[in-house]
Amino acid sequence: MMADVTGALHHDFGGKTYTLRLTMATLGKLQGVHGNDLGGLLTGKAEGVLSFTMLVDIVAAGLQKGGGADAETSGELADEMLTADQGIVTRLMEASFPALTNAGNVKAPKAKR
Repeated sequence: MMADVTGALHHDFGGKTYTLRLTMATLGKLQGVHGNDLGGLLTGKAEGVLSFTMLVDIVAAGLQKGGGADAETSGELADEMLTADQGIVTRLMEASFPALTNAGNVKAPKAKR
């Protein structure tokens, strides 16, 4: 798996390489359904169990934008991909929005000696 400068994630699954990509428009649509912070994914403050529907929707949106898959096919494929590899959401978000995802990943303060 690798990401390229266009913000796409290339993901090998089932003997085929798929291109997944999110844009501001797809992110906006996801926010409309799942809230502005997407369960803490955009600020790095995700806690507890994230909505499985939201995770599948993120991967499905990436498949639709990156590979032109239709909504039904992308949803089924996203479910299978996510079931096999839960890290795909993080890699997709990092590839598509490095500035947004890195902004929330603040390092913990160093312990005082």
